[in-house]
Amino acid sequence: MGKEDDSRVQIPPARSGRPSSTTRRLPPNALVRVEVRMPAVVAAQVFALAAANGRPVSATASDLLAAALAEREEGHVT
Repeated sequence: MGKEDDSRVQIPPARSGRPSSTTRRLPPNALVRVEVRMPAVVAAQVFALAAANGRPVSATASDLLAAALAEREEGHVT
């Protein structure tokens, strides 16, 4: 792999409701479509936050997930 591939993000196959494929290697800021099922009460909170901030639901959900994962890495969430 060339130097430009060193910054790519690996997305391994996972249970996603479709057959697993091979690991994908994408640039760090590439957009990846992910379908998530969640309780209606959680979805309502995400939609309300998106509306309050005038942002798309997908961007709001992505920001919330990124923040939760960062906290988890710091050891604040189990």
